[in-house]
Amino acid sequence: MRASRAVDVVRDENRSLIRPFGYVEDYPVVRRIGEYDLFLGNRLAADPSHHDREFAFVLTLAGDAEPLTTHHCPLVDGPGNDWSAFETAVDTARRLFRRDGSLLVHCTAGVSRSSTVLATTLAAEERTSLAAGFDTVLDARPSAVSHPALRELAVVYLAARAESPSRG
Repeated sequence: MRASRAVDVVRDENRSLIRPFGYVEDYPVVRRIGEYDLFLGNRLAADPSHHDREFAFVLTLAGDAEPLTTHHCPLVDGPGNDWSAFETAVDTARRLFRRDGSLLVHCTAGVSRSSTVLATTLAAEERTSLAAGFDTVLDARPSAVSHPALRELAVVYLAARAESPSRG
């Protein structure tokens, strides 16, 4: 765990969880999203030396690709992402989601970037709300917290697709 003075308050149904910013579990986190062949994880989930799971596709959203990475769309966990980078990440996740085979979407901690891209992917693919997409992600990873800047990009992404349904 990396030390940090800042904290992130995660609200659960019955309690608040405190997670220091920058905290990353020192074990692989792999969470199945709903009934889909779709997984959310931290950086160790994409490293075969830490577990024996297999994925057909691994979308890495962190700055550095991990050993199992098949698709790399780096995003910043906060403000500063170009629109095209976010759009490419979600479009890639959507394309891989439609293919046969399991998909792992991961970032460093499996909390913000991966949860936002997966929630946006589910909302777009299932033609539902972003809130419903996040609910599905949160069922699997209750500590997932989307950075507000990423959530804003997700809202814009879905609004743009609503106006032009042929994209995606």
